[in-house]
Amino acid sequence: MWTEENQAGLGLRGETAPPGNLLLRALPWHDLKLLDRFLHSVPLTQRRVLQHAGFPIEYVYFIEEGLVSALAKADDCDAVEVGLIGRDGIVGNTVILGAQTSTFCYFVQIGGSALRIGVEDLNRVLPELPRLRQALQGYMHLSLVQSAQTAACSLRHPCEQRLASWLLMARDRSDKDQLLITQDLLARSLGVRRPTVSEALKSLQQRGVFVKDRGWIRILDRAGLERIACRCYRTMCRYGDAWKRSTAGRKTIAALSLICTLFEIEAAVQ
Repeated sequence: MWTEENQAGLGLRGETAPPGNLLLRALPWHDLKLLDRFLHSVPLTQRRVLQHAGFPIEYVYFIEEGLVSALAKADDCDAVEVGLIGRDGIVGNTVILGAQTSTFCYFVQIGGSALRIGVEDLNRVLPELPRLRQALQGYMHLSLVQSAQTAACSLRHPCEQRLASWLLMARDRSDKDQLLITQDLLARSLGVRRPTVSEALKSLQQRGVFVKDRGWIRILDRAGLERIACRCYRTMCRYGDAWKRSTAGRKTIAALSLICTLFEIEAAVQ
């Protein structure tokens, strides 16, 4: 039986009000209507932890607005960002593989909103929604590629290039030129000290690619940022674009892209 909490559902989805999450928006209308009654809109407050590492996964979040970092613990005090999730993705997708606990900590970098569904309800509705299962599996693969590429990037590229790539990814996933982000959070995302981020921000601002004030950055020259960014950004964009274009060839693209990523990581550590 469906949980009583979800009986009412959102009741907000109409032909003129598609969901903000791109995975949900790509579903056929019939599938979206079936799923709608189990989704609940929740706010995402900056610095909120959606899931703690090592704790049971109770909900899956389809991000509609804002940005969420997947953080891997480096030691007892520090964690490093291994993934960035916006309206293109979800938090908690490993449940489709049967995972019951979260591997990473999911931390709200930029506030917004999400559509939340209980894991029990999602598991029960998935057999009726093969397109949704396919979308979740595809996003899981892209998340794996992103995590691997992020690891390679952190080993090989200077902070300035990595910062430019991060800003571009944040812009792509939020669809906003103005990002409400502090230097402390940027340092945490890049796994560097705050003074290092301050120097990189100063250098990029002098080139006129963005303006910043306390607590926010507004991108002015996307093309300029792309010229500065390391090739990891373009690599991840190619993987994402290839996956979107392909239906029948998804397995081939998955295998090839994972092999390429592993080669890049091997080259990075040599």
